[in-house]
Amino acid sequence: MILKSKQPPKDYLLFILYFYPIIYSADANYSVFQMISYSYFFYSLRNDKPLFSNGNLLLTLYVVIIIFLSALNSEFVSNAILGLLKFLPIIIYIQVLITECLKEEEFFYRIISALKFTLVLSFAFLFLQIILGLNFSLFVHDNPNITFESIRYPGIFQDPQKHAQYLSAMCFVALIKKPGDANYSKYDYYLFGGGVISLFLTGGRAALLGLVLGIFFIVLFSETKVKFLGALGIVVVAGIVLSLSQYLIVFSRGESLEDSYLVRNAIWQEAYKIFWKHPLLGIGIDNYAKYVEIYSPDQFWLVDGEKVFYDHPESGYLKFLTELGLFGTLGIFTFIFAAIIKGLKVFLIKVKDFNIIFLISALLSWFLGFYSVYSLGDARIMILIATITGVLIAYIHRYDKGVIVIS
Repeated sequence: MILKSKQPPKDYLLFILYFYPIIYSADANYSVFQMISYSYFFYSLRNDKPLFSNGNLLLTLYVVIIIFLSALNSEFVSNAILGLLKFLPIIIYIQVLITECLKEEEFFYRIISALKFTLVLSFAFLFLQIILGLNFSLFVHDNPNITFESIRYPGIFQDPQKHAQYLSAMCFVALIKKPGDANYSKYDYYLFGGGVISLFLTGGRAALLGLVLGIFFIVLFSETKVKFLGALGIVVVAGIVLSLSQYLIVFSRGESLEDSYLVRNAIWQEAYKIFWKHPLLGIGIDNYAKYVEIYSPDQFWLVDGEKVFYDHPESGYLKFLTELGLFGTLGIFTFIFAAIIKGLKVFLIKVKDFNIIFLISALLSWFLGFYSVYSLGDARIMILIATITGVLIAYIHRYDKGVIVIS
């Protein structure tokens, strides 16, 4: 269907977003996203136009080469090579996304509309999950976080923490509108409010802090009147939330913040040891579970009586550092931070377009939550962050073509 369409690149991107809930499954060794991305890649070889733009080619090649060298340098070469093959589709996706948004500026809003549609789908799924119970799920295998302390709703995801990160970032995407539109529609307000309410049902503390950080970031760049109203709103909401804290999952989890930190810190210390043994190239992408099974065999969950070794050290940043080392981690985060810095430069110097701030706020909210869980293990979170970063790059390009050069 996509390959026979008149606009295969755009249809490829929109298909990924409109079928967002089912393009990845933790119960399968492969995903719809990987299959359709590789299919599109090989189809695109028929065209004379290159898939990768000159502006991103060097950084893209650097990241791929570092991950490949890391795989060759690891103890589990074949598993790391397989991990690299699973990673390549997101590079294909973001390159196509940036290229298409640069070709047609209005396509940016089609992408945003598709993201908002996924948020509505997630609300509907969460509602049914509350009514029908946790057995109403897209996955066969449960995550221990769901009922370990209290019921935390994973929604369309397997892990409530990933669900929380998705909602936190999407709250800000819901605020994006065309610059010419005077006011927000009720639909946008409902999406933002629904995202906040749903976030409380996940029990995700780090993601909640990320939401607060994003709101603070928006208020920081707003007019004085908005700053005052924003501060007042935060105080009022905080008062309401604290008064109802005993009824909210995010505050009534079985363990305290201190207990949660102590548990994670013990895992982090082991991850630091792994990183310092392999500081430059790491142990190879997707090799964390295999590595700790041999060298740190106490890092596991008991699921249905079976040991399931941790596939990340309870921190996305340490996951990158241990598996990809400094070289790989710097390459990946340079791509995101460069977009944020360039976006701020355009906003402060060129034009006060708050769509830029909303996109940056979405990334900042994810950054804060990412410290406590490696959410990119779910391809849908990776797609979300890649989409936000990609459209940010393309969006600011319309205002300052001297800031970002992508041919």
